Amino acid sequence: MAEYREASGDRPGGADPGDDADDQSGRLRRWVSEHGVQATAVLTLVVFGALFLYADAGAVVDAFSRFEWPAFAAVIGLTTVGYAFRFGKWEFYLRELGVDIPLKTSLTVFFSGLMMVVTPGKAGEVWKAWLLRDMEGTPASLTTSVVGAERVTDLISLSMLAGVGVVAYGRSPAVLIALAVAFAAGIGLLQWRAGCLRLLDAAASLPVVGQYATSLERFYESTYALFRLRPLSVATLLGIVAWGLEGVALWIVLAGFGVEAALLVGVFVFALGSVIGAVSMLPGGLGAAEASMAGLLLTFGIAESVAAGATMVIRVGTLWYAAVLGFVVFSVHKYRADESGPDV
Repeated sequence: MAEYREASGDRPGGADPGDDADDQSGRLRRWVSEHGVQATAVLTLVVFGALFLYADAGAVVDAFSRFEWPAFAAVIGLTTVGYAFRFGKWEFYLRELGVDIPLKTSLTVFFSGLMMVVTPGKAGEVWKAWLLRDMEGTPASLTTSVVGAERVTDLISLSMLAGVGVVAYGRSPAVLIALAVAFAAGIGLLQWRAGCLRLLDAAASLPVVGQYATSLERFYESTYALFRLRPLSVATLLGIVAWGLEGVALWIVLAGFGVEAALLVGVFVFALGSVIGAVSMLPGGLGAAEASMAGLLLTFGIAESVAAGATMVIRVGTLWYAAVLGFVVFSVHKYRADESGPDV
């Protein structure tokens, strides 16, 4: 895909929406790097406090006193391996678009983006496109599509994992069916290339919008490429493995609390809870994901105190771990950049 290689080396002839987003991205970057982890911590404590009160704080504390903490180390390990698969998806997408950047840069951008889990629906991860542009000069309008494709295929992967549990345990498929219809319609529209290009041609003659015609077309072409059958299938498979590992982590957490449950229970509860948290558009899915996971665990006959405790552990080992890891990676990058030259 030579056209993407060429585009990635130059700034577009027309205006790049990413260029106009400099101020916004800078403010978002500064706010998250300075306050994002703290904000996540406060929101998490509020949600965890609600879980403590709901499940009887004393009973939850008692459950934690019996918890086998090596299980938490397993959660961190499985989550980290999952990040390796998700990084593989990021790299795969970049190569699909012909974006050739150093591995170190790619790792820095990907893991720095994890601190954006505090944003609604992880939408803030689009900042990775701006960070990559600042570091390598790659147009943001090209790689923004990668971030969007990551989020969509994450939801598809989680929905497929949750779907197995829905079938196995006879739960309501309403949420998953609604998502499936929305995904199918959206991807189908994106693949109607002739129609989409006609719309872009028409938009090029509009005031204001017209000046972004080149960048909008680049964004569409990259999005179209990423949602073809092969890249869509590969990315979804990588996502299933990555998110499945976090579901396995929840199963191990339940075992750490002394609960003997089927592996599918852990995968199903984590996947469906994550889907609900994502579609809620709350920062990090906080509140919606925890309530869903704890509630689902209760339906499997798990005690309230253990359901609350297991939910807290898995969320700390996934959401909180991601926020801290992203913050650390970006802080190290920023420190090195400040030492060697202009701030990126």
